[in-house]
Order: sequence, then C-alpha cells, then structure tokens
Amino acid sequence: MNKKQIIFIGGGNSFEKKEDFYEYLRSYQIDLNSKDEKWNDLLAKELGDGYELIKPVMPSKDEADYNAWKIWFEKHFSFIYDENPILIGYSLGGTFLLKYLSENKFIKNISQLHLIGPFVENDESLSKLMSFEFDISKINTISNLCDEMHLWYSEDDYIVPCKNSELVKKYLPDIELHIFNDRGHFFQLAFPELLEAINKAK
Repeated sequence: MNKKQIIFIGGGNSFEKKEDFYEYLRSYQIDLNSKDEKWNDLLAKELGDGYELIKPVMPSKDEADYNAWKIWFEKHFSFIYDENPILIGYSLGGTFLLKYLSENKFIKNISQLHLIGPFVENDESLSKLMSFEFDISKINTISNLCDEMHLWYSEDDYIVPCKNSELVKKYLPDIELHIFNDRGHFFQLAFPELLEAINKAK
C-alpha cells in the first residue's frame, strides 16, 4: 500500500549583497552543545508509518537563490507517486511555494498546502526577497490546485512580521488561518496542531 506523501520545503536566507551574507556569517552564534532540533526534524517520526516525508535539502539555503531551488525541487518530482500529496512550506520555504505554484503548474493535485510563517514582501527587518520576489496578486490561482490550504502564523513572530501572513490571506481568502500569540517563528520542538490537520487529509 502506498503511503501518503508529504513534501516539506524548509527555510533559508537571501541577501541583497555578498557583504550582507558575510556579515550574517560573522554575527552567527555557534553553539556546539545545541541539539537545534525542531518539530520539522521529528515530523516523519511523529506522523508514523502511513506517511512518507520528502524533505529536499535545498542548495545554499543560507544564500538562497530561487532558480536553484526550483531546479532542485523539480528533480524530486519523479519520486512523487501520491496523486494528492501534501505540501508544507516553512518560512522561506513557504515563500518559495507561493512563488512556484503561482507561476508554474504543479504535477499533482495538492490535498493540503501548509504555509508556516512565510514572508512575501521586502522589509528592512528581513533578509531581502531578492530572487524569491513575486507578484502576490497572482497567488489566487493556487486555490485551483489545492483541496485545502492552511496558513500558520504567530502574532509574536520576531523574524517575519504577521503582516506578511495577512497579505497572503488578502489574496488567498479561502485559506484557513491558524493564529497563535506565543510561537514566535515556530522554532518549537512540537507542533501538534499541524499533525492533527495533516491526519485529516483526504
């Protein structure tokens, strides 16, 4: 029996200039004792044997380039046998899926699309969208590709202001909102609400 497939696109960073990237590396705090484990690291285990998680390791995620991500994403299509897979995009991964799905025809019908803390506009407090920039007014076409759409954000997100998710909701009015006030940028170890929604997939 084939398993329910989930394609998960994780986050990353993009920068306007090389020097901005180098400064990010200089200021990054390394903790050799940190396990740095989050809910998405445990997703396959939490979901159990009925699911197969495809989690592409996107090229140069800390100096991300949309065209490179697009090529790498499409190289995984030959492994998707589920006629109604689930797509999850976290942070820049959500941005990537919004851009990709509004500009390209995905190979399958999507049973669930989950966008978790995506950013969609340039803001001085964020890394620049750069090659991930897209026309947000065109994302309404994504509704035709998905049985369900879910948008997850927290009002205390200190990395991606919640106004980004509000913009997504404006242009995708049918998307189901899941709003928190204490999750920040979803760096927590457990995400039971997402697991519950996935387990209800058609």
